[in-house]
Amino acid sequence: MTILLTGGSGAVGAAVLGKVPAGGPAERIVALVHRGDVAAATVAGDITAPRLGLAADVYARLAGQITSVVHCAGATEFTAADEVIRALNVDGTRHVLEFAADAGARVVFASTAFVVRRDSAAPLTQSYLETKLAAEDLVRSAGLPAAIARIGVVMGDARTGQMSRFQGLHSTVDAVLRNLLPVLPFARDAVIDALPRDIVADELLRLCATDDHASGDGVAGAVNDAGVSEQWITAGSAALTIGRMVELVAERAPHLGRTVHPPRFVRPALVDRVVRPAYIDPLPAAQRRKFANLMALASLFDDVPAFPSTLPDPPTTQQLEDAFVATVDYLAASKGLVAA
Repeated sequence: MTILLTGGSGAVGAAVLGKVPAGGPAERIVALVHRGDVAAATVAGDITAPRLGLAADVYARLAGQITSVVHCAGATEFTAADEVIRALNVDGTRHVLEFAADAGARVVFASTAFVVRRDSAAPLTQSYLETKLAAEDLVRSAGLPAAIARIGVVMGDARTGQMSRFQGLHSTVDAVLRNLLPVLPFARDAVIDALPRDIVADELLRLCATDDHASGDGVAGAVNDAGVSEQWITAGSAALTIGRMVELVAERAPHLGRTVHPPRFVRPALVDRVVRPAYIDPLPAAQRRKFANLMALASLFDDVPAFPSTLPDPPTTQQLEDAFVATVDYLAASKGLVAA
């Protein structure tokens, strides 16, 4: 099996690359790289361009080698311009599917589980979620053997906490460790479906070869008439709450030489009515933007049911707690937050 990987420098793609040398199912992996360095055989290209931005001979040669495509590239920043998000998430996916058709390759598309929460999500998230849904539709209608992998939040490696790129969860942990968040716009029992990046990578690689699964939550991945399956790479019923995550940060802080004053949990609607006018609106523009991003993130977890999971061997809640603590340790060391 030879895999073409897009998005190899991102949080998920880098984890996929890290799995292959460890004896994963791929015999070889080629990373399509637009910018950034990755530890793999690379081809310089651009998913937003026809033919992936490759010369005709390079494109033909690559298509003759690839048997599977793992498509992880895309826009993930809510605040990016709409045209940038659409170019990456929709046009980029269309071009990747055209390549897969020319190569006769199976496609594993890294989508987001949060597409099912679009109706209740904040306006700032809409362009991202709508383009991810549009990309899923392209995969379903492409006539190719494919799996749509709906992924939740990604934390660091289960053992080391290592992460190639910090994301929203990590920014929140960082702020809690620094005591910069007196208020969190979440209900304490809001479920944050987060998996270690190595578990996500293992499942993406497994889906390159098969759709077979046995869900710990008893949920089967839907398969359409064209043979495209819908998989949930999520923690499901084992997922941690934001309240438990904050407790774990506070419990771990003394081992890092820090003292954490846990923030107060306030539902987003109350924050909007009371906290924002009095305390946020007077802040400088940069601080208001950070708060808007946090509120947009919170909208994805406010009063919503837990995601299902189609993982063959989902982690336990204890395993997720251990992985989260490893993530906290890695982030603290990376950010210089461990006291001497």
